[in-house]
Amino acid sequence: MKKFDLSLKPIKLGNVVLKNRMVCSPISLNMSEKNGVLTENLISFFTNIAKNNLGMVIVGNACVSNIGKGAANEIVIGKKIHFEKLRKLAKNIKENGAVACLQIAHMGAQGNTHYTGERVVGPSPYIVPDIGIEAEVLTIDEIKEIENEYVDAIVQADDAGFDLIEIMTAHGYLIHQFLSEHTNKRNDEYGGSEKNRLRFLKNILDKVKTKVDTSKFAAKITGNDFLPNGLDFKKIKFLIDLLDSYNFAYYQVTAGIYETAKQKYIQMKKGSYWDYAQKLKEITKTPVMAQGSITSIEEGEEILKKKQGDLWGMAQALIADPQIITKTLNNQVDEVYKCISHIKVGSCHRCRYLKQKDKSFDCVTPGSWRRLDEISQSGSKRKKDLQFWNTIISKLD
Repeated sequence: MKKFDLSLKPIKLGNVVLKNRMVCSPISLNMSEKNGVLTENLISFFTNIAKNNLGMVIVGNACVSNIGKGAANEIVIGKKIHFEKLRKLAKNIKENGAVACLQIAHMGAQGNTHYTGERVVGPSPYIVPDIGIEAEVLTIDEIKEIENEYVDAIVQADDAGFDLIEIMTAHGYLIHQFLSEHTNKRNDEYGGSEKNRLRFLKNILDKVKTKVDTSKFAAKITGNDFLPNGLDFKKIKFLIDLLDSYNFAYYQVTAGIYETAKQKYIQMKKGSYWDYAQKLKEITKTPVMAQGSITSIEEGEEILKKKQGDLWGMAQALIADPQIITKTLNNQVDEVYKCISHIKVGSCHRCRYLKQKDKSFDCVTPGSWRRLDEISQSGSKRKKDLQFWNTIISKLD
């Protein structure tokens, strides 16, 4: 038996077959134009990832409108101006052997006017402590308008050639805000009972199901919000039952919202996300993807052996070295550049920190992807990165 037999085994998600069970988890780069149109740098990043023996690449955080953004340069989709670059990205990913998936989102009350210049909106008044902006309460008409924006975004993703479309229902984003009693205090048709809190998502699915096959849909789901009146595995059965009824292709499990970010990262490092995936497998027949600080194929293989997931995804490890899968399969593990935060917990997180500060993506490891303008320059920046990398590593030893 080969060392990574389970990870290399194909899997069918809906009507789409992945050549293996190794996935690039959703990555958000904050690297689009101000109007949300994809840049060539963003396309280059995901194309480079797709070249390296992955079954699927998930492009993260494509927002349904400018108001739905959390940072100035996030992807926006749904309008005519967004289509051509989206189609190019989907085509590039698929031409390099991976299934192309796009994650659809709206930040809702976790938006940030300081970065986007847009209103911050949500189902109820709510303030993210670290942001400090109270969300404006959405009217019924505004909610229905956003439902239509989701439909337009999903249809455009399908038309652009993405094989699968992942709907963000976790991390305290807008759909999650409607689902959770922590953020939904409404007393109308969109609040109160489970049925009413599901209405926003159900309306989106009902409106789009005649236009796009729902077996192409997936969802990112919370395993634990770390809040007394938030969602956890005792409270999400109503969500899973709804999604199962639309024959979703897969579920990806995560945890935490912006308000509980600290607990989220502690749990991620402990491997609790993998346990959440295993718990989800107990209440659904839909394939479940485990993710959260997976640093190697060996860890992913172990997750599959323990039946904690049907497939697995990594993000930071691929950011640090997009060739980690290829190098491992070619017995070149010693040549892999490891994510610094995986070497020592909390020692970097530069890729996350920059986005939180409304800066575009960057990574200090010498093996990481480089912007197109940097590639055309001399190797001076790469040498500086290598020096910086060696300095950091020496301090961690």
